[in-house]
Amino acid sequence: MHPSIRLLFAPLLLSMSVTLHAQEAGVECDPARFAKVIAEKPGQVLDVRTPEEWATGVIAGARFIDFNAGGFKSAAAAMLDRTKPVFVYCAAGGRSYRASKQLKELGFAEVYDLVGGMGAWKEAGMPTVPYARDAKR
Repeated sequence: MHPSIRLLFAPLLLSMSVTLHAQEAGVECDPARFAKVIAEKPGQVLDVRTPEEWATGVIAGARFIDFNAGGFKSAAAAMLDRTKPVFVYCAAGGRSYRASKQLKELGFAEVYDLVGGMGAWKEAGMPTVPYARDAKR
């Protein structure tokens, strides 16, 4: 292929790569966008941190699956509605990214991942609530 033709197609290929990455995992959101989308779309907020981390505060309305405990896919399939958006977060963003990929594999069409996790959420001054032991798990 001629070099100038390759340059012509480079932006298209990059765009396709980014789109495929977003489809493979969830839509990555900073705290402000994450909060905005939660407010605009009825969905399911999912905290994939550990119980010890939940005790430090959670996003209001969150459901809980400890990603590190194993069995994430089966727990998510049993607990969550595939027809509603899922808003996933963890402490720093690593577990929620992996969880969002697994949710997409399970057929969840609309998955949003909080980049930077609860650390970024709190740093942005976003609200948290105390974890209730009787919350949905």
